[in-house]
Amino acid sequence: MINKTLVLSLALFFFFVAAFSQVQFTQRMEVETNWSADDFFVLPREQGMVAFRMKSETAYGTKNIFEYLTSDFQLEGDSAREIELEDFYELLGFDLDEDFLYVLFNKGSQYNPEKAIFEINLKNHAVNKMLLTSILEMELQDFLVFNKKAVFMGKYDFRPVIQILDIPSKEVVTVPGLFEKDAKILQMRKDPDLNVFDVVVSRRDFYKKKIVSILTFDTNGNKLREVKIDDLKDPSMEIVEGLLTSSYNYKQALIGPYGLRKKEAYQGLYFSKINQFGEYENKFYSVSDFENFYNYLPEKTRERRLRKVERRLNRGKNIPISNVVVTREINASNGYYLIYNDHFISSTSRYVPRDGMYASNFYRLNPMMGGYGGMYNPLWMDPRFRSNQVTNQYKYLAAQFILLDEDGNIIWDNSLNLDNASKNQPVKFGEMSFSGDNLFYMYLDETEILLSQIKRGEVVMENEPFEIELINENERIADTREDSLQLLWWYDNYYLLSGKQRIRYQDKDGKATSREVNFFTKIKVDDFI
Repeated sequence: MINKTLVLSLALFFFFVAAFSQVQFTQRMEVETNWSADDFFVLPREQGMVAFRMKSETAYGTKNIFEYLTSDFQLEGDSAREIELEDFYELLGFDLDEDFLYVLFNKGSQYNPEKAIFEINLKNHAVNKMLLTSILEMELQDFLVFNKKAVFMGKYDFRPVIQILDIPSKEVVTVPGLFEKDAKILQMRKDPDLNVFDVVVSRRDFYKKKIVSILTFDTNGNKLREVKIDDLKDPSMEIVEGLLTSSYNYKQALIGPYGLRKKEAYQGLYFSKINQFGEYENKFYSVSDFENFYNYLPEKTRERRLRKVERRLNRGKNIPISNVVVTREINASNGYYLIYNDHFISSTSRYVPRDGMYASNFYRLNPMMGGYGGMYNPLWMDPRFRSNQVTNQYKYLAAQFILLDEDGNIIWDNSLNLDNASKNQPVKFGEMSFSGDNLFYMYLDETEILLSQIKRGEVVMENEPFEIELINENERIADTREDSLQLLWWYDNYYLLSGKQRIRYQDKDGKATSREVNFFTKIKVDDFI
């Protein structure tokens, strides 16, 4: 009996040691701040990261200072730098292009805005300010910069429009062929190496048939290629939305959810493989194709659901997905595609339009595209926005992961339970890193970090909680401001956590005191088994 107890105790000991060594807080950087000041928005870059925010000289003054800082991958860098703004500036958008940070502002009052771009050289910190007078007064939705070209995408007179600014000459061209009444832009992605950008557009023809097109433009606004994804295997099918991957061996893929026209919005996932000539092949996957689709459910519930699926298949009926399916991210490398989908339920009918189109609201809600200015910012809604005055509207059921080969064959699939977590906005729920064998999935739950691991398609750890830790053992966390926390996958198996904390410590005289900081912490995750 004693031997069995000892063996069990040792097994538990090694399990907890393995679990707690799986997440390591390796480096930390701090900026002293005021508890009520704006949070930094953080962007990964090739040399490390850059963070920035708007601030005021006084606690209740006008935010007339743009503050930014950079660091390497060890979170070592210079002190924060400030750019004083001589007039009223409202932050609209931003983008990184190699060693340059581009920040887009409204200059002047919101009723008579004049746009300006600040080009900040992150190496020598030179600032080039440019006033813009030729850009349309569009409802801006995206702002990209590459190879000294700025691309503005938005709506003008309820129609999509894209304009390109040549930064050195300040010449502006309007991209033709997009200004249509029923057209909507689902995605825009830049390819600096090829000096082009892709636009995924959805339209309905005269017969209300939905057609999704992929348009490729050069930086002069010339259309180089158009691919119409309109040849689906069933005329009642239609694409809900999708994400376009980068090019690999001159091939791309468009992946996302599909549904039945005027019926169930979500039936499964489609995979459109596109070659260099614009020819494409479609594959469609339903619930029955995903072996572990219901793995997030309790065992008995999962078995009942699988029996129901089998009965519908035997009767030749389709298997609709009652919850919302949104493709959040695609890791495309070495001819494989790892797809991350969020599955959630909306408690309001206002969320999903009748035909289920544009459910992810990609530009306004993707944490990597923006979200600095809060819900009232005209460009992006804040993915970190929390309000006690708003009832939670979105319950997250599961994060689904699917690995496909270059021909669309399923290598493995699995799902992680998100425990009906509620959010006010339908944002991307978590952050993933993938190395080929190991997939780590991490997200925030209040002030805890939860980690899951899938290894070669098998779940080996699910939603293991970890407390936020300090690097200095002589200091303690007095308070963490939950709504300031931002978690990003950084590189390899490292994540970056930022936010605001009060730290307790002893000063040089041994007196207990505290400080308020914005912190940036590097987190390493290791293989559990």
